[in-house]
Amino acid sequence: MKALTQVFTACLFTLCAAFSPLLLAADRGEQKQVFGDYEVHYIGLNSSFLPPEAAEAYGISRSRALGYISVSILHNEEGSDVPAAVSGKVTGTIRNLLGQSRELEFQEIKETNAVYYITTFRFDDEDMYNVNLKATPEGQSRTFDVKFSQRFYEE
Repeated sequence: MKALTQVFTACLFTLCAAFSPLLLAADRGEQKQVFGDYEVHYIGLNSSFLPPEAAEAYGISRSRALGYISVSILHNEEGSDVPAAVSGKVTGTIRNLLGQSRELEFQEIKETNAVYYITTFRFDDEDMYNVNLKATPEGQSRTFDVKFSQRFYEE
């Protein structure tokens, strides 16, 4: 399981690195929002980009028309150079430009030094979607609203 986790993490970082030039070109910069000493990181992509081993390990279907969103909540602790992943609750909705909206159901994935909240959803090729997330770190009463728009493509 540890080897699979390392493969998944390496593949996710590879995907992020591969898409970072596209994200910069789209004037998005880093896909995170900062709320005081907390950061909420997110990425949306086509589930067919996930490595087969990682998708199978977490029960994610790989499909040309299935979107994937991953969210992490990080806490910047005093005296630490690297933010620490924290558990919490993530909820959200996704809405197309016609106003059709769906609830997103997130699954928590805990690894040694990471916590991810993942979900999948069906999409129409080349449609733009508005994603509204609510992230609440465990033990906190504050809820962070994260909003982003993204176009999804069948690959």
